[in-house]
Amino acid sequence: MLAPVAVHADYCRQGIGQAMLHLGVELVKKLDYKGLTVEGNPQFYNRFGYRTSANYGIYATSGFPLENPDCMMCQETTPGSLEGVHGYIVYDMYKNA
Repeated sequence: MLAPVAVHADYCRQGIGQAMLHLGVELVKKLDYKGLTVEGNPQFYNRFGYRTSANYGIYATSGFPLENPDCMMCQETTPGSLEGVHGYIVYDMYKNA
């Protein structure tokens, strides 16, 4: 799960967010993961290959309903790598925060 990419307003539109996403994808590929998930603005993340996670059968847990389900997205590390993967994004790490 990538946290939403955040760039200070003074540095927006300089390719910094794009660079962070590409570095994250490359690291995940090196670690041999099947894919990545992110929760954020689909208009931004769709440009970089992220698609609505429900298309893969991956959903946010019921304890954290999304206002817009399109905001939960996935990206395969290789074509077809998320085939057969389905389930829920679990937010248990936030329960005690």
